[in-house]
Amino acid sequence: MSRDPSEHVQFEANIDDMDPRLWPRVIDRLLAVGADDAWVTPIVMKKGRPAHTLGVLCSRTVAVTVRDTIFVETTTIGLRELPVTKHVLHREVATVEVLGHRIGVKIASHNGVVVNRSVEWDDVEAAAGALGISAKEVLAAASAALPETATPGGDAA
Repeated sequence: MSRDPSEHVQFEANIDDMDPRLWPRVIDRLLAVGADDAWVTPIVMKKGRPAHTLGVLCSRTVAVTVRDTIFVETTTIGLRELPVTKHVLHREVATVEVLGHRIGVKIASHNGVVVNRSVEWDDVEAAAGALGISAKEVLAAASAALPETATPGGDAA
């Protein structure tokens, strides 16, 4: 069953005058102050100018801090604020084992039925580095282990 919907805020700003090397820090800072998600979409503005739209989703409880962070960390001089209702699926965490390394898996359910299983990328990268193999190989092995071994609330064998 999905969780009760919650009231959130979505911020948007079109920015055409910022060094694109700043975007990773902007997103990191927004997530650090409590944003649920932050993204950048390339756009073309008037007169054919390349630009980006910054999008940020957050709960109302951190909206002021997120707004302040956008103004401090970007070159925007204005932004849009939209009320948004967010629906979230029930989530649990499990693990699978790949060559002796535990890989986390997020399992999402809707009305009691598993609808998504997602391998934790940071675990994949760590295992790949420790094993000296590609992240692609670890991801494939972890994904192959999902149907048989990853169950909500439990560890994989």
